Amino acid sequence: MDFLSNKPLLITDTILRDAHQSQAATRMTLEDMLPACEILDSIGYYSLECWGGATFDSCMRFLGEDPWVRLRTLRAHLPHTKLQMLFRGQNILGYKHYADDVVDMFCAKSIENGIDIIRIFDALNDIRNLEQAIKSTKKYGGHVEATLSYTISPIHNEDYFVDLAKQLEQMGADSLCIKDMANLLLPMDAYSLVKRLKETVNMPIHLHTHNTTGTGDMVNLMAAYAGVDIVDTALSPLANGTSQPATESLVATLRGTVRDTGLDLNKMSDAAAHFRKVAQRLKDTGALDPKVLNVDTNTLLYQVPGGMLSNLISQLKQAGKEDRYYDVLAEIPRVREDFGFPPLVTPSSQIVGTQAVMNIIAGERYKMIPK
Repeated sequence: MDFLSNKPLLITDTILRDAHQSQAATRMTLEDMLPACEILDSIGYYSLECWGGATFDSCMRFLGEDPWVRLRTLRAHLPHTKLQMLFRGQNILGYKHYADDVVDMFCAKSIENGIDIIRIFDALNDIRNLEQAIKSTKKYGGHVEATLSYTISPIHNEDYFVDLAKQLEQMGADSLCIKDMANLLLPMDAYSLVKRLKETVNMPIHLHTHNTTGTGDMVNLMAAYAGVDIVDTALSPLANGTSQPATESLVATLRGTVRDTGLDLNKMSDAAAHFRKVAQRLKDTGALDPKVLNVDTNTLLYQVPGGMLSNLISQLKQAGKEDRYYDVLAEIPRVREDFGFPPLVTPSSQIVGTQAVMNIIAGERYKMIPK
């Protein structure tokens, strides 16, 4: 099989955001990040994902940090690398819809304080919830990475995502992200989807997956064969399991091919030495539960993203019903079908998951319904 592109594969490293969000409930501090910034900045990544998602919430609620100070500080310490954030469309970084003027101001301030690329998604792939964020990001000179929230259902097939990609291109997206938050996109499907998107839309394709089901490295490799432009990976100390596949493994795999990333494994090794200490501290404080490092092929059956699994475990622990874990997992696809097959990503994953827990704990379906 020949590579369908002869350009170097670009890498976005998630070590400063999604890696620790997926493994350690977003508990990495700014102090943990700064000693590695100089070396991260010299590696030559396409971008570093470092803000948005749950970082805003976590800084204020748990870490006693100002998220805006974190962003400005990272910007000052990473002068040569594009900074990227995850943005929930009309939800911004919260769990409800905000007014258009609030979305506009948030985009303005994110870009003013140092963000270059805004990855904009909606949990239901409802493009109306992306409109304002896309407009505002472009207005203030940011790069719009519009997103396909990937899932599998009787409605969500390859044609559905190709059609969605065309609509996002018309809305002015600068690049397109396939956001595979639960590692449900299998390697051969990744090859096929990326190939079709490359033939259909005229913009870079960026793939984001996890390694929850143990297929992440293969997904990235097959996407690289199909011509994907950029992939998300995480430096090895916080890679794999519910996080992204390891950066170093992919860089080594592609070395000497037409898709050689050109990145320096020695520099990555130096950065990884620092983050190993950070990962150890997160384990010692209990923020990083070793369970999240395991491969769980049940995800392919139940479609539960990594961040949602840790929530389910804690909800069942509080109710003293940990033994019902697999009953809840089996209930999730049934609730999802009742709700019309939403992709399971924040906030729909929390809504479906909590309802499944209540159905099992109450012993009767929909006896209790949360607000």
